[in-house]
Amino acid sequence: KPDTAQANVQGDIQPDIDPNAKDYENSDPKDEGGAAEGIAIPGYPSIRLPANARDVQVAFLNPAGNPCYFTFELALKESGESLYTSKLVPPGKVVTDITLSRALKPGEYNATIKISTSSLEDQSPMNGANVETVLIVK
Repeated sequence: KPDTAQANVQGDIQPDIDPNAKDYENSDPKDEGGAAEGIAIPGYPSIRLPANARDVQVAFLNPAGNPCYFTFELALKESGESLYTSKLVPPGKVVTDITLSRALKPGEYNATIKISTSSLEDQSPMNGANVETVLIVK
């Protein structure tokens, strides 16, 4: 039974951590800014994906030291169609294996990575960021 001083106001709600989030062991990517001060947001100039595949590899990272969880949504810019949405990714963790909602044909697609942030304490929303990227599908 948790110590009542540790339980949050909403009761013992456990954060819905993404099961694919794993320890990040490479050097941190450059912080591209775009969110509240104190929250590091990685940049993604382009993402290479295989054509005609739904199971793909990416590197959606919540840098170590951030005071929040990240939720990543990958959406096509023109249509707004969501291709993928993660669950909560803790600081210092990265999601690399994802399943897209549909396979993409070869080409380049303008996309947005919508990063939502939520407090480590009670999962209340914090500032997020939209990171522009290009999906290079081959």
